[in-house]
Amino acid sequence: MAELNGGRLLARCLANEGVRFVFGLPSPEIDPLLAALGEHGIRLVPFRHEAAGAHMAEGLYKTTGQVAVVIGNPGPGSANLLAGVITARHEGVPLVAITSQHRLGIVYPSPPSTFQGQDQLDVYKPVVKWSGPIFSWERIPEVVRLAFREMWTGRPGPVHIELPAPVLYATGDASSVRVPPPAAYRAPLPEASDARITEIADLLAGAARPLVIAGSGVDRAGANEALLGVVERLGCPVLTSMAGRAVVPLDHPNAVYGLGAGGDLAKREADVVLVAGSRLGNLDLPYDKYWGDPTTQRVVQIDIDPRHIGVTRPLALGIVADVKPALASLASALETRRARPRDPGFLARCRRAADEWWKEQMGVVESWAGPGLHPARVMQAIGTAFGREPIYVTDGGFTSLWAYWFLPPTRPRSYLSILELGMLGTGVPSALGAKLGSPDREVVCITGDGAAGFHFMEMQSAARERTKITVVVFAEGSWSMEIPNEQMLYGQNFGTEMGTVRWDVVARGLGCEGLYAESLGEVEAALAKARGVAGPVVICVRTDRAANLSVAPEPGLRFAEVYQGPM
Repeated sequence: MAELNGGRLLARCLANEGVRFVFGLPSPEIDPLLAALGEHGIRLVPFRHEAAGAHMAEGLYKTTGQVAVVIGNPGPGSANLLAGVITARHEGVPLVAITSQHRLGIVYPSPPSTFQGQDQLDVYKPVVKWSGPIFSWERIPEVVRLAFREMWTGRPGPVHIELPAPVLYATGDASSVRVPPPAAYRAPLPEASDARITEIADLLAGAARPLVIAGSGVDRAGANEALLGVVERLGCPVLTSMAGRAVVPLDHPNAVYGLGAGGDLAKREADVVLVAGSRLGNLDLPYDKYWGDPTTQRVVQIDIDPRHIGVTRPLALGIVADVKPALASLASALETRRARPRDPGFLARCRRAADEWWKEQMGVVESWAGPGLHPARVMQAIGTAFGREPIYVTDGGFTSLWAYWFLPPTRPRSYLSILELGMLGTGVPSALGAKLGSPDREVVCITGDGAAGFHFMEMQSAARERTKITVVVFAEGSWSMEIPNEQMLYGQNFGTEMGTVRWDVVARGLGCEGLYAESLGEVEAALAKARGVAGPVVICVRTDRAANLSVAPEPGLRFAEVYQGPM
């Protein structure tokens, strides 16, 4: 009889689900799993903080679709992991959070005398899609199947498995184990019926001014090409959500910037709107003032999760389905239909309004005379140096906004940001996860100095793992996004001054290349040098605080509406 311990059995089950990376730290309670990873082709990547491990899993998933495991060791390790898991839940990132535990005899419940004895099941249940313990060796394959089934039901998200140490050390008969492939126990994603596709196609073909709005769900589903097939057959404008920036190239002839006059015109005048892979959340300003008459405008929504259907706009039709086959079928259906005569100038009017609005609003950049560096010009320099092929990861407050506005168009699944929970500090670890999953691609992380401070120690993880990422820190020494409200209401600032950090010097202490720039010429030279360095690089750029704060009034007002509602 071949004996198999719980750690080796769990590693086998995880490999069967396609797991190739485990982010975690060793401890006696979890060591049997870590010892078995290599024989199943799974790479262990240690981190400096558990929450950063979850952000690494996020970067891996958003760029490749791969699911990772993140480990929280008993007590503080599992508590540290929690913030990253909450972020993953908001972002729709599937990951497996495994929390290890001490002896079974002193937990569930734990007496006050127990060392690191918190009840981790109760802590995790509110923030994951599913949570459960494994109390016996025999149930390891079954519970893993339960977790992965729940992970992929509806919108993906994190799941949690609690593993007391005795279960991982226990042994059993290897011949008694069944580990079926995922297709043997998980149904495919739901698909739209032919009847529903016909309804949508008839609505869109009969529209005078159709509009398509795409969210990050299109990117995650790999439905970008299918979406453009629909857009090009309709000859209509396409807007993307802020989170869906990578779904449609910004310079596509049908693309219209959504959060400006062009997007307003498109949403106001469209008679039929197709929303794919987006909830139309607050960041996309789903308020009536930006839209057409809800009693006459027909909105159709396709999403994988029924809870996302019709949450902010009234619908003519809502379909729960995988957007990739749904959009491909819709494009085919539109091919065979004779469309009614369309408003021939709708797309051109929207693009012209968008261009004029952009030029007017971004005049704040063109008029900047210095003497300091404007963050938008640094973004332009980054785009010129790296182009549209890298994976871009953004982090921070105003820094993320300037990146959103001024970085170049990207490939699908190649623009990462945190736009639901708004968690700072995700950039560096997320970039590391993206690079681990896509080792042949350049990965560029752009972060404010406030955000960088949360998980900058993961640059040492990048150096240790020989993972080449380029991190550009916009350093001005303050929580700049908080300054305007304080000045407006109180005429003073409190708590916004962080002090100056030379991130390039810190980076060199962590085993990375560190570069510093105070002028645009120095920025360009540092970017060129960074591309030629074999290992991770940090460029500390001294940007100007006044320039960073000089967001044009109308974009600033729209961002305020996200928090305060329509004004």
